[in-house]
Formats: sequence, C-alpha cells, structure tokens
Amino acid sequence: MVRGNTICCVKRLLLIVLFSLSGVLYQVVGCGGQTRPDALPVDLEAIEASTDISGFSVVLSQVVDNRGRLIPARLAGVHDRLVAQLKRMAAYGPTATPEMYPDENSRLAYWYNARTAWSIRLAEMSLHGNELLGREQFTRSFPLDGRIMSLNKIDSILLSLARGSGDFRIAACVPGVRAGYAPLPQKPFSRDGFQERLCEQLNRLVLDENRFVIDVEHKRVLVPPMLWACRDMVISKYQQRFGRCRVNLLTAMGVYLNPRARFRLRNALGYRIVPRQGAGRAVIQPRKVYYPGKVGKIEL
Repeated sequence: MVRGNTICCVKRLLLIVLFSLSGVLYQVVGCGGQTRPDALPVDLEAIEASTDISGFSVVLSQVVDNRGRLIPARLAGVHDRLVAQLKRMAAYGPTATPEMYPDENSRLAYWYNARTAWSIRLAEMSLHGNELLGREQFTRSFPLDGRIMSLNKIDSILLSLARGSGDFRIAACVPGVRAGYAPLPQKPFSRDGFQERLCEQLNRLVLDENRFVIDVEHKRVLVPPMLWACRDMVISKYQQRFGRCRVNLLTAMGVYLNPRARFRLRNALGYRIVPRQGAGRAVIQPRKVYYPGKVGKIEL
C-alpha cells in the first residue's frame, strides 16, 4: 500500500515538473517578436482526479449549434468551464491514469472529448486574439494526458487506433471546429453508446456540405483528410465483405450510412474523388444581421 502511494506521489511530482516546463515553452516568442499567451496555465495541485464531464456538457450545449458549428459569440460565457475541463484532462487520461479508462470505448471517448475541447479552445484564441494563423493551430503544443500534445498528435493516435481495430470511423469521425473534420457534438462522448455515436458522426459528416464537399461544377468529391487517410481501409473492408471487386470510396462507405447520407453520395457517383486541401477554415455559425425598421428581416 505504501509502495502504491509512493508511486502515485512520484507520478504526480513528475507531472508537476512536466507542466512547469510546458508553461515556459508556451511563453515563446512568435512572429514579429510578440510573446504568445499560455494556451492553458496549469496548477496540478488544484486538480482532483475525476472523469466528470458535466461542465464540458454545458460548454458544448452553449457553443455548438445543431449543425455542429461553433458559435463564437457564446465562448466568453463558458470560458471558465472550458478551461476547467482542459485542466482536468491535462493531468488525467489513458496514459497518465490508465485505471480511470479501463476499456477501449472509455479511452476513445476521452480522445474525442479532448480533441473537441482543444479544438474549441484554440479556435477561441484564434478568433479573439489573431493567434494560430495557418496550420500552426494543428501543431500548437498543450498539456494533455500527462504529456505535451497537439491536435496533430491526437489525430495520429486516433488514426493508429483505427488501423489497429480495422474501424475507419474512429479516425474519420473525429470532430473539430475546422472544415477538415466531422461536425462538433452538442454533448460529450461517453463510454456507453460510443459506437452508436460513431455511426451518427459519420452520417453528420457526409451530410455536411461545408465539410464533405461535392463539387458539382467540376464533378469531384473533396474528401476530408482523416477519411482520406483511411480510404484503403474502407475499400478493403468492403471487398472482404462482398468479394474482390472494383469499388470506389463512395460506394464502399455506403454500407455504413443511413438512407439520406447514402443518397447524397449516390448523386456523386462517377465524380473524381480527391483529398480536400486547405481544410483549416473554421466552420462557425454566421452572424445574424438585423435591419432596423424591417421587422423579421434577417440576413444569415
């Protein structure tokens, strides 16, 4: 028992040192000689071990609309809740505290929630502080799961898990603020019902015209990066199920979709299928403009 407590204390001390060093790393000098603010100041002594995501549930219900778009105007109202959740995720996770995430679904739910939360936090910094222009948003370091991570590193973990399990949806359905990812959820992911949420996420992705683009004019389909990275896996799974035959990505995906999403892909059969470029644009809810004197006149 004493030995177990000693190990826990040592791990906690190591985490404190790690995040103290990470705090120094965040205060780096950016372009133009300006110092960037911390993405997440961390005080590990104030963090309690917990998998509670009730605060994050409030965040998502407030800042994500029913189409999975971020609502920037509401970010300020949930900032403290978002930061509190990120601090908890910084100290605890599948690597730092594996006993808290004993099965695959609980670990996947953690990574999905962590990526969603950090995607929102980095978008908040970008929208309000002119930070993280270009692809820097994907490589910006932050504390997570007892180590230093980035959105790209989370994506790599999920892509590896997808390949290891043979389920492309694990990577393809990753949510994010940016156009190259599946729509943001309005509630956190959890261990229970995670597989059903994956099915829902895939349909939402295919039906989202901002994220899964069918370019009618040029007769092409622009596939989001994470789905594109899994294209061979999707086709291989289809061929294992229905026999070796020539099949493209859209047809192979159809077996995982609901009728509405499948119909959208069917309309694009024969189009060129290419990877989407420049998928870093934020998908946000358009600002509503009210015209004085014109009752009910709204421009979206």
